[in-house]
Amino acid sequence: MVTVVVVLGAGGVAACASTETPAAPTDPVLAQGQQIYLANCASCHGRSGGGGLGPKLSDGLAATRYGNIADQEALILNGRGSMPAFKSRFTSEQLDAVVRFTREAL
Repeated sequence: MVTVVVVLGAGGVAACASTETPAAPTDPVLAQGQQIYLANCASCHGRSGGGGLGPKLSDGLAATRYGNIADQEALILNGRGSMPAFKSRFTSEQLDAVVRFTREAL
């Protein structure tokens, strides 16, 4: 009889758990963007931007995927595919805040 023992390191388990919320930014616009993100985006993109139903946005991927900020804003406002439109939900200041948060803080 052979006994197999599997040991998982804490890092391996932690890497799978993308439910942590990043610390609140000190910049008030980024802090506002984080609150908007957590309330409207995190259910699909993950609390820390690690992805889920929606694509990963952390590690600078929002800025990489949307080199032009206007393209990212248009996607948020108009939606596409399974991404809902947020045109009637966000003011221009809120849109700017959440876009900055996804690009600078995630």
